[in-house]
Amino acid sequence: MKPSQYIGLIAALLVLVFMNFIPETEMLTRSGINTIGILLAVLILFITEPIHIGLTCLITIPLLVIFRAAPNVPAALKGYTNSIVFFVLASFGVSQALVKVPLSNRLLRILISSFGKNVRLILLAFMVTSAVLSSVISNVATTAVFIPIILTFLGIYQNEEDRMRTGKAFMIGLPVASMIGGMITPAGSSLNLMTLSFLEELTGTTVSFAHWMAIGIPVVIVMLPIAWYIVLKVYGVVELSEQEIRQFVDGLDVPGKMEAREIYVLVVMVGMFIFWLLSSWYPVFDITVVMMVGFALLFVPGFPILTWDEFVASVSWPAFFLLGSVITIGNKLIENGVSDWLVATLFPRTIDLPLVGIAFIIAILVFLLLIVVPVAPALIPLLSVPLVGLANNMGIPPALPMMVMGLTVSNCYLLPLDTVPLITYMTGYYKMLEMPKSTAFIQLIMSVVVAVLVPLSLKILGYF
Repeated sequence: MKPSQYIGLIAALLVLVFMNFIPETEMLTRSGINTIGILLAVLILFITEPIHIGLTCLITIPLLVIFRAAPNVPAALKGYTNSIVFFVLASFGVSQALVKVPLSNRLLRILISSFGKNVRLILLAFMVTSAVLSSVISNVATTAVFIPIILTFLGIYQNEEDRMRTGKAFMIGLPVASMIGGMITPAGSSLNLMTLSFLEELTGTTVSFAHWMAIGIPVVIVMLPIAWYIVLKVYGVVELSEQEIRQFVDGLDVPGKMEAREIYVLVVMVGMFIFWLLSSWYPVFDITVVMMVGFALLFVPGFPILTWDEFVASVSWPAFFLLGSVITIGNKLIENGVSDWLVATLFPRTIDLPLVGIAFIIAILVFLLLIVVPVAPALIPLLSVPLVGLANNMGIPPALPMMVMGLTVSNCYLLPLDTVPLITYMTGYYKMLEMPKSTAFIQLIMSVVVAVLVPLSLKILGYF
């Protein structure tokens, strides 16, 4: 192990030991103190990775029971029965189906043929395509789909320096676009669904699929071209001739006509999206139910798009266990009074600012916390109760701070520590500290855009 991993393991063990010596208070009971300690220990293990992330998630279950943060094993497994976990599990299968048929390549080819007259516009085409796909499948899957296509495109460059410079812009622009596109619909990210779940659990307020889109789409329309422009200005690209671009487009593996399996997957995807929209008015079309049915349709006997083995191989099991464990810990933070304690001790009762100012401060707070805790799913349960409490104290709809948090928390790309940017960082086209040269500005501008558009959208939708 690396020295940092030894330090992380020792630090996590020390947290688990010393939390037992912290005295209880009137608001913070022993179970609450131990829940905080387990969360800190788990975060240290996530960040330093002395053991595999999946194993860290699994040992969370006995830790919650041993230290009495959860009364029994079923309570410690509560997060794994959450519908969000099964939505994410099925989404890996849907993503794999998109990889097996040339739908993503076909969309990319259409965009490049229409707008890709130069490398700058090809970058935009990649970013728009990944953003659109990220609205219905996971950001990780979308990014993973396009990495080999980008690598093929970069192979056109004969000069190594030109290839590395252009690759830097593409490999940073891709995860940024995927995460921005994930804001379009609730299905675009498990973090969106977590936000809506905690909002409904804490307040009874429901933000429908259509309402989320009405809030998210304007933000994406503004932010995507801004992100593209910033990436271009900071890193630049080396231009290619139109002939070289045409050769790349012709080399994309796209049949002239859509085959039956590709049409079938397209119909399933469009059908899922339609039923997701209908869920805004008909609760029977629950987002997870629609995803599970769409997933099952990929295994129709006699006309299977996927095999079960292909699905199992496509699942990111660490992500599955991470989500289940974080939701469990989040529930315990609420049940054991930690969130109430945070509201009373750390958060102001009110913020004497207009709605735009409040939203901006929340967005900046989320981005700053993502530097310290680059595990986005952990922030949602930690911040939900304080933000809802702040909204109640100020007499504003809790949907405002929660939607601001939900939109910003998934844009974890200041440094390539989140899984989405990490998989492009591993290609070697940019260094760790090169990413914030552009992404810091993108996050700052996003804070302003979200602060302006979210209150406006909520007011138009009748939340005020």
